[in-house]
Amino acid sequence: MKNIYVEGNIGTGKTTFLKYLEQHLPSDKYNFIYEPVDEWMRTTDDSGKSILEHFYEDQSKWSYCFQMNSFISRIHKITETNRANPGKINIIERSVFTDDICFAKNCLESGDMRSLEYNVYKKWHTWLTDKFDIQSDAFIYLYSSPEVCSQRIAKRSRSGEAGIPIEYLENLHRRHDEWLNTEKNVLKIESEENMYDNESKMKNNIERIEKLY
Repeated sequence: MKNIYVEGNIGTGKTTFLKYLEQHLPSDKYNFIYEPVDEWMRTTDDSGKSILEHFYEDQSKWSYCFQMNSFISRIHKITETNRANPGKINIIERSVFTDDICFAKNCLESGDMRSLEYNVYKKWHTWLTDKFDIQSDAFIYLYSSPEVCSQRIAKRSRSGEAGIPIEYLENLHRRHDEWLNTEKNVLKIESEENMYDNESKMKNNIERIEKLY
């Protein structure tokens, strides 16, 4: 099973990009797997507040819980898709590797996740990534500045994302860059502007994606 992950900061347009690919790549060859944000919004406490809302409101309290839930839900969605539609190439919105390298490590270094929590998280992360067929064959890196990402987040007004500070986006931007600029088989696509208005550019992007594997 081949896995191509669409990566990028919050607000770089990963969901929109995946929807575009779903319309322009053959469905008999590809599975398109979206980030399980809807599931996170349905994972609530007794008062009805979601785990995503809790995380952004108080990361020092909820980082470990959210990151554990995040990578488990990602793996579950991939395995369920493979079971239902085997033999296809998976194009997946964000990976468990981003969870670790960008998000969980950022929580650790900012002090929002304790070192003991991170060590337990890493044990689970290592075991699950070894157990399931989720290793990466290629990455598509959507690149936008933190300022543009912040504007898009405000515009889409997704529940739970209100008030994400620019400093948080800047840290994630740096971590994505440091990581994906050293990975092999990465297709970097600049997504500052509305690239969907440029038909020739998008055709070229599709052709480059089809050559990733």
